Amino acid sequence: MKRLMVTAALVASLITVGYSQDKPERTRTEGQRPERPHVDGQRPERTRLERQERTPEQRAQMATDALEKKLSLTADQKAKVYALNLERAEKMEKAMKSEREFRKAQMEKQRSLMAESDKKLAKILTEEQQKSYDEMKKQSRERMKSRHSGPRSRVK
Repeated sequence: MKRLMVTAALVASLITVGYSQDKPERTRTEGQRPERPHVDGQRPERTRLERQERTPEQRAQMATDALEKKLSLTADQKAKVYALNLERAEKMEKAMKSEREFRKAQMEKQRSLMAESDKKLAKILTEEQQKSYDEMKKQSRERMKSRHSGPRSRVK
């Protein structure tokens, strides 16, 4: 019985000591990337839009220049790498464009289905219910706008 009491006291004290330890402070918040040093010591001010506006040729040239700098490519290698990067950039551009067009078509289809559904619902609801439903939709749209207008909203 004495051993059981001593063991219980020991376990309790170990648990207490474990929980009383200070947790180290995080130097960055959850989900943020650590800052990387830049060549001139300043972070370049580029927006997402500026990165997307580059042509396939510009993206291929940037990728080739980076590889040339890191791998010390010969002139022949640089030309071949540029051709490869250009081919990839053009294919990526085409794929992204078709994906955007597909998404746009899907959104239009969904909008038309919702409009059709709303027309049918309007025939079922009373005038008072229709007003309440319209108010609910308005509030929902406002919530969506506020959700997408934050600092991480997408730029089109």
